[in-house]
Amino acid sequence: MLYGIAVLVTDFFALPVPPVLTGMVLFFLLLVTGVLKPAHFEHSSGLFYRHMALFLVPSIVGVMKYWGILRQQGWALFLIIVVSTIFVLITTAWVAMLCKQGGKQNDGG
Repeated sequence: MLYGIAVLVTDFFALPVPPVLTGMVLFFLLLVTGVLKPAHFEHSSGLFYRHMALFLVPSIVGVMKYWGILRQQGWALFLIIVVSTIFVLITTAWVAMLCKQGGKQNDGG
């Protein structure tokens, strides 16, 4: 239900964010204001909480298995992650600006 409201709010105000993000902000505001209480979600979140380790075990095992390599060359991996993230962000912004400029040119003609 909250997602549906978020879609309506995002569309009505023409927000440049996905409805999922709007829904998370609405959910946060409802929790902060006390309209929704964390106790309302204890039963449904219990399943995820009990099985959380199943989601984390593969990554933890991977870190333990390659700990020696990560200790020696972790700085290089970190550098690659940072540089590639920056590259993706810049490329995405550039493509978005090109698409926006192309849309303006097509509207006038």
